[in-house]
Formats: sequence, structure tokens, C-alpha cells
Amino acid sequence: MGLIKLIGKSLAAASVVALSLAPLSVHAETNIPVKVGVLPYLDYQLLYVAHEKGFDHQLGYDLSFTTFPLEPNQTRALIRGDIDIGQGAIGSLISQLPARPDLRVVMSGAQYKGFAFIVRKDSALKSFDELNKTLNNEEAARKAVVEQMAGKSLLTTESSYRATIAGLMSEGGKNYSDLKVQNYAEAAQAATAFIRGTGDIYLGAVAQTIKLVDQMGYKVLIQNQQMGAPGLWYSNAYVTQDYLDKHEKLLVDFTAIFQRAVRFTTEKPDEAYPIILKYLNPQTGGSATVDDLKNQIPRTTYFPTTEEAKSMVYSANSQAYWKHLVDFQYVQAKALGTDLSKVSGDQFVVQDKIFNKFLGDADLQKYVAAPF
Repeated sequence: MGLIKLIGKSLAAASVVALSLAPLSVHAETNIPVKVGVLPYLDYQLLYVAHEKGFDHQLGYDLSFTTFPLEPNQTRALIRGDIDIGQGAIGSLISQLPARPDLRVVMSGAQYKGFAFIVRKDSALKSFDELNKTLNNEEAARKAVVEQMAGKSLLTTESSYRATIAGLMSEGGKNYSDLKVQNYAEAAQAATAFIRGTGDIYLGAVAQTIKLVDQMGYKVLIQNQQMGAPGLWYSNAYVTQDYLDKHEKLLVDFTAIFQRAVRFTTEKPDEAYPIILKYLNPQTGGSATVDDLKNQIPRTTYFPTTEEAKSMVYSANSQAYWKHLVDFQYVQAKALGTDLSKVSGDQFVVQDKIFNKFLGDADLQKYVAAPF
């Protein structure tokens, strides 16, 4: 009898532990479906980790995914109701506001640190690093880089990078029109043309940038914080105002699901990275490896944990506060002729409210911090 009682107590204890970590939605059929758009960049892949590890089911949701080449394609699907939540860059979304002033950014995910204007290794253009060594002044070096760029041909995807390009040119006292911009539908197409000898400078996705620099010996002209304010960039989740009005609690939970995925990826990269690659490589047509991701995260793609996001992304005292980016992008977009009279930056980005509700929910904080 003693042995039977001991076994019974052990089973009871195991049941308590299992229940404490069990999904809030035990039966899959009760999970609320959430359809998410995905772009073919590393920034947007962490929710696959959340789904494969069951983090969405733990809060009673079932994430599904549809891939898109660019934000405008995704927004059209959002409006049709084919997806519930889109993912995209602030600059690309701002350019859509004249036609869709009801778009709302509800979460910043990754901080993209892959901005790099690339030139060929035999280019006569001097890099920011080279100029800064001579001038010993970052502002002067940045201006000197921009002066060199004037009149040169730049290959890029304008829908993603137009405001960034304009911002950098402005930092150096030049205009967007001082560059000969050649627009491509996708970053990979622009990179292929650049490799074949078209143009003088390339700006595009991190996968192509790493290939050009690490594998082919091309050099970086200027990148990230060297660019000043234009170098700040976040990848975000966005919805329509109507969806926000009807599903605010879902979006707070969505933030928690993402943050649990961030924590898992940070603490267990050898488990998370293969999941990311399972989806990313088919999207990009690439063959990235776990070692490649270890080289990119957090070097070019940085996923802030909850505490890091609180002190960096969502803090008005931080140089990386999201509002600095939005204000800058609004100025640049207006300078380029974008009509933003229908919606202010504060109306467009509502993520502070969502994030603060997430922080204030003790149960969600326990969920994010729970053992894996």
C-alpha cells in the first residue's frame, strides 16, 4: 500500500506541474484562428517559432501564415480579410497611408540593423570608415559619403527604402533626386543586376547584403548608425483600425506570444534557428544555415526581450524610441510629396497602449517567463 500511495502522490504532483504549464486552450478546436502575413526577411520569422513550439496554443490561439513579397501586397490581403495581422516596415506602411489611413501599427518586433549601402570592391567611392579615419568626425564623414553618391546609380526596392535613401541624402545636404535610383520589385532582383554590373551602389535585404559582402568581397559604403537618424528601423505588426477596435485583447496576447518566442530564440538558439530556416530559406530561395543566423542575430537583426523593448523601443528617453523613427519617416515622406493629412503619427502607431497593457498583465508576464 505504501508503494501505491507513493506512486499516487507522484502522479498527483506531476499533474499539478503539467497543469501549471499547460495551454490555456487544451483542445485545439477551441483555439481562436489568427491569420498572419509574413515577408521574406529574417525579421518576420519568429512567429513560426511561436507556432511550432505551441506558444500560441498556450494562450488559446492558432496562428497561420501567408507569405507576401512586399507590404502593399500584404495590405491588400489585410483589407480583403485574407489575413488579420500584417507585418512590415514603418517606411513602407507610411507610403500607403494616403490610400489607407486606417492602418495601425500595434507592435514593434525586430530592430533591423542591416542597412548597408554596398559598392564593388574596386569602386572609387570611399567608405564612411575610410573617410572617418581621415576626417575624425562622423558628421563630416557622412556628408562626404553623400557628396560622393550624388550622380551615381543606386539599385534598390523603393517601396522599402525610399524614405531611408532620402533621409541619408538629406543628412549630407543633398536631395533624393541627386541619385539615379533604379527601382526593382524585389531586393534579390536588384542584387542580381548589381552583380552583373548594373549601377554603382546597392541597397537591399540583409540576405543579399551578406552574400555581397561576406561571400563576394563587396564593401560597405555606409551603414546603420553611420547614417544618423535614417539608420533606425523596426519591423512591425499592423492591423486596420476596425480590427483593433474589435480585437484589442487579442493583440495584447499577440504581443505576449511574440515576446515568449523572442525569449525562446534568445535562450535556445540551437532549437529556434532550425525552425526559422525551415520557413525562411524557401521564401528567399536561399540556403542559410544555423551558423549564418548566429552571424546575423543580433548583428543585423535584433529581437529585443521584454525588458530590452521596455527600455529601448518603448521608452521616450531612449535614442531608439520608435517615435524618433516615425517622426523622421513622416518628415521624409511629406518632403517626397506623400499626403499624410488624414492621419498623424500618433494615430498611426498605437503600440505603446498595447505594450503597456501587456506589461500590466501579470498572467501574461508569467506566461512569457514560464519554463520551456
